[in-house]
Amino acid sequence: MKKFFTSFAIALFACIGAQAQSIVINKTDGTSVTYQASEISSINFQPAQQNSIAGSYTGKDSVNVGKMFPYTSAAEVTYQVTENSDGTVNLLVPEVEYDQTVMGTLYLGSYSIKNIPYDETQKAYVKAYKNDNVVFHFKSVDANGKTTIDKDYTFDKDVCQVIISKDADGVLTVSNTYQMGSMPFVIYGTFRGK
Repeated sequence: MKKFFTSFAIALFACIGAQAQSIVINKTDGTSVTYQASEISSINFQPAQQNSIAGSYTGKDSVNVGKMFPYTSAAEVTYQVTENSDGTVNLLVPEVEYDQTVMGTLYLGSYSIKNIPYDETQKAYVKAYKNDNVVFHFKSVDANGKTTIDKDYTFDKDVCQVIISKDADGVLTVSNTYQMGSMPFVIYGTFRGK
């Protein structure tokens, strides 16, 4: 692509030098812009910019524990994505409640994953975040209303990875894989929201 633009620029300047005429640029909105050849010192083609992914997205959250126990959040939740000046993004995951699981009602506290870089090959923001030592609160209440777990955990396992993408319809998808403490199962989280 770069080679094409370089060839185009050389051909354009050759044409300018030979004819010393005006240049008309026809835009996709139907309008035109005209420049005199003598007004142009250079032409630079900028790389295509990605559509902004920043914003608040609301939808249902779901987890699949060990790929055997799927659960969906009790209510819709709102994820937030902010952009950094270096092209990375930050993800704020809200508190989520899951009812009627094998452990009772589960509450996963809010947490942030920061500086998630864009991966051109996956067309998504991707980060293995084990070394970020992200801390979150986890609470479990059994069917009798007794709290069985109420403590902080750190996402420090090798499986911890987040993938964030946004489709043409504006739907944000967050795939978040993690494991808690000494619990044996990997948790596969998926959020889709607008």
